[in-house]
Amino acid sequence: MNTITKHYIDGAFVESHGTEVMDIIKPTNGRVIGRATLADEEDTKHAIAAAKNAFAGFGRSTKEERTKILRRLHEAASARLDDLTAAMVEEYGGFVQFAGLIVQSGINAFLAAEQALQEIPLTRNWGKTTVTLEPVGVAGLITAWNANALFICLKLASAVAAGCTVVLKPSPNTVHLTISMPLEKSLRLVGDRFLERSG
Repeated sequence: MNTITKHYIDGAFVESHGTEVMDIIKPTNGRVIGRATLADEEDTKHAIAAAKNAFAGFGRSTKEERTKILRRLHEAASARLDDLTAAMVEEYGGFVQFAGLIVQSGINAFLAAEQALQEIPLTRNWGKTTVTLEPVGVAGLITAWNANALFICLKLASAVAAGCTVVLKPSPNTVHLTISMPLEKSLRLVGDRFLERSG
């Protein structure tokens, strides 16, 4: 049984300030397959502060830099397709064929966001009016328990393409799937790059 007591904040796994523990139950047989310590208000404040700090640099990133990040996220998630599918089946109770399609759709969101970012002009002019699309800041991404890999990828891809940093709050019912997401290494590299530039 997997017990999760840490949250990924500011490029590192840190022990939870929160103390509430939730059992993760496999829906097909009702057995406890894991436990997760839930984040509390202090954990959330820490995550938001870290995302605001990272936004100082990432918010100034170029389209080219963001497309490279989206490509790297797609490659990292693609390499974990089987693990993500297995985690979804374990926690969601779906069939492998169905779960695999859902996970693959999520992974493809990174490529779709990359393509959209390349095609959409960030500045448009109408006569004397100029409209510039700019990142707004930290995005709060909250996902439901069903098809969590899909929701995480869709929301994260959109935020990265827009130049926003994120605080992700996935369903606590899908902790195994969430920690199976191969985002840590990719996001840590992103964080190092833009935190250095913002200093």
